Amino acid sequence: MKSYALIVNPMSGRGRALHKAEALREGLAPSSSVEILRTTHRGAASDLAAHCVGRVDRVVAVGGDGTLNEVVSGLMSAERGGGRLPELGFLSAGTANAAVKAFGLTSDPVVMARVLPTVESRSLDVGLVRHQGGERAFLLWFGAGWDAVVIHTLNATRSGFMGVSGIFGHVPALLRAVSAYGQPPITAVVDGQSFGEHSTVVVANVGVAGFGGTIAEGVDPGDGRFDVVGVPLVSAFGSMRLAFQMMTSSLTRSQRVRHGPGVEVTLHAERTVPFHLDGEAVGALPVTVRLLPGAVRLLAT
Repeated sequence: MKSYALIVNPMSGRGRALHKAEALREGLAPSSSVEILRTTHRGAASDLAAHCVGRVDRVVAVGGDGTLNEVVSGLMSAERGGGRLPELGFLSAGTANAAVKAFGLTSDPVVMARVLPTVESRSLDVGLVRHQGGERAFLLWFGAGWDAVVIHTLNATRSGFMGVSGIFGHVPALLRAVSAYGQPPITAVVDGQSFGEHSTVVVANVGVAGFGGTIAEGVDPGDGRFDVVGVPLVSAFGSMRLAFQMMTSSLTRSQRVRHGPGVEVTLHAERTVPFHLDGEAVGALPVTVRLLPGAVRLLAT
């Protein structure tokens, strides 16, 4: 018998996350010990996940990519204390749900309950970011520059469920933020070697971006390295062209974009440059990003 903790953001997906968690618990109940832990504020999922280490066999994040990020961060903070990490699962109920596409996961709680008793887990790398506010982990990607400006703006103005339609409602605020952003050059160093100056830097553990875009093709989240992508200083029109290319093919297909492997990345800028982790606004440069190889085991549902 496996023991599970379902860490659910009850606000995710206009309440769909809680309904999904309850359906998953019902499906697992005959053969497993299952408890539902609800978050009450930002950061709560990290605390809940940390307290699960050494207590349950499996932790399942139920919500959006942000909920998954908090759970991974909580597990990593507890791991440094020497605890045995539970296997990690994800049941999506958010907006972008990039993790579903990146890892080929189901979003159906009934299907997930059926396959979990026998499913295998796979080892995944995790990124750890050291910044002025402390340390925080990520599973999908780190981004500094243009994309982080958009995410920080949405984070500051959103209320409740976002969704694609909600993003269109924030276009005026986004246009103001993008227009005011002066593209401070980001100086990047990868594994001790200069990686140049860029307007945006993405440290990718997976190849997909939110809402169906592709950062780079062939990215393996278990290969023991990041894919580091540097976007050049561009005009507003140029940034739109790169965004279109990311949505239709791959960002790294542009000859102007620099792309290479690495396990440790340091970034700094002379002016304020925001960054995000897995689509969650976190802070500003400078940062050091390093790889934790095979740090978590993801349930391949």
